[in-house]
Amino acid sequence: MHLTVEDALTIYPLSEGKLAAGKKGVTRMISSINLMDAPDVINWMKEGELLLTTAYAIRDSPEEFVTLLQKLNERGSSGLGIKLGRYWSEIPEIVLLEADRLSFPLIELPFEFTFSEQITALFQSEFQRDTRRLNELLETQKKLVDFAMQADEYTNYFQGITSILGRPVAVVTAEGLVLHNVTGCSEQELLSDWPWHLDNRFYKAAGKLLYRTPLLKSGTSFGYLLVQTRNLQEANEMEGIFHQAAVILSYHLEIIRNQEAAAAGRRLGMTLERYLKGNASPQTVLEFAEVLGSGFWDFPYVCMISSADTSAWDQDRRRRRLREIQERLQEHPKTASLESHHFYVMNRVYSLLRIPKGEAGERKQYEQTARLYADLMNAWGYGNGVNACYISKIRTGIDSLIDGFRECAEAERISVELGITEQVVLFADLEFAYLFRHLPQEVMNRYCSYLFRPLLDKDEEYAGEMMRTLEAYFANNGQVNDTARELFIHRNTVLYRMEKIAGLLNLDLKNTDDLLKLKLGLMFRHLLPNGGKA
Repeated sequence: MHLTVEDALTIYPLSEGKLAAGKKGVTRMISSINLMDAPDVINWMKEGELLLTTAYAIRDSPEEFVTLLQKLNERGSSGLGIKLGRYWSEIPEIVLLEADRLSFPLIELPFEFTFSEQITALFQSEFQRDTRRLNELLETQKKLVDFAMQADEYTNYFQGITSILGRPVAVVTAEGLVLHNVTGCSEQELLSDWPWHLDNRFYKAAGKLLYRTPLLKSGTSFGYLLVQTRNLQEANEMEGIFHQAAVILSYHLEIIRNQEAAAAGRRLGMTLERYLKGNASPQTVLEFAEVLGSGFWDFPYVCMISSADTSAWDQDRRRRRLREIQERLQEHPKTASLESHHFYVMNRVYSLLRIPKGEAGERKQYEQTARLYADLMNAWGYGNGVNACYISKIRTGIDSLIDGFRECAEAERISVELGITEQVVLFADLEFAYLFRHLPQEVMNRYCSYLFRPLLDKDEEYAGEMMRTLEAYFANNGQVNDTARELFIHRNTVLYRMEKIAGLLNLDLKNTDDLLKLKLGLMFRHLLPNGGKA
């Protein structure tokens, strides 16, 4: 039961009685009703209970009545109803004064109605009230569902949610920016204990009771919804409604954030294209990159270029594709928590991929993240045919942005020159080729001839088998098992061949200098038109 004493006195037949004393306590909540037939009933009284009595147990002592009031007040009782006419004709003055002093409601019950009639009437009223309240909540829930289904990019979400809830509302972003506020509290009052935890809680601001719930979607926080409530009871009743409104606002704020990020990326892409064409300075590019937000540049990141040619796509298709890339990355369990930006430059998809700080120092970790992005885009079929993705080294800070995209461009150029057909190419894997790109072919040819001649002078089939084993061994970073899997041979065969190669070339594969010689030789063979053959 959730009635105040004041409410109970309006319900027939209790309304036929009257409040004799304790007027200041009529806002006390009635949680249940108890009857008194014995003086020790106080031992079983609970907080919020309304006690009804004929005064039989205290008929001979007004002082005992005063003591009873005091004990009921200490127990948190909501009030005392006494039926006069049988044992007492009127309430003693001393009792009335004590009830007023304690602000403890003292009710003269109507004599002609039984206790059961009055109790039944109160419970029926409570049931009818709960039924009405449930219908109101269901209607509010239906309005929220209809609102979510009909809303579009032009809908004023904040005003709509405020109107449906019928309560003053405030919306605060995850960064502490107040987007909407009709609570009557100032921005400073709302954010007095900022920053907030991602939990649901009540708190007071400027004397107003507010219910705060975080705006979350796919594990990402978009801010907080604050709803002003009359009391805790109302807030508890509407808690589910508040959460439903929060879900709708989370979706809306996610769209806003994505639209802002897309617009910032679009402007950055146009500026980067102007820079590549010689019509903008590096500083201009960095100024537009700052719009992506300082939060992005505080983390390590990599740049990525997709080989897909989008020149045949119209503007609508381009926007849809970028939005789809963003949405799919946010839906994928391994990339949902990672921030990325995508835009077009010279009919290509350019991307910035944030790398968690914990992965930045581990090449395998950040390569795995970068490859995941690229593999997902390939799996989704962006572009025609094979869509290769070229990825820069790990970068930190906004000043490294242009260098990162230069590395992507170099990775693509070198891949084309070397005939690399992999779908994911990291600049870090081609850095040697980048460093030695200006070395004369004659020098590279001479080096390969000197290094590999003892092996290439063998039988052509034998030499070819050995060279393929050597290339696979280096491609797999010296991992024997991975090399064996790639060549479909036993790991012992790999070990045997590598031992033979080392003997023929008079090199020690445990010596880093000799390994570097082999690495350079294999790279030069790829750079030379004839593969380093005489």
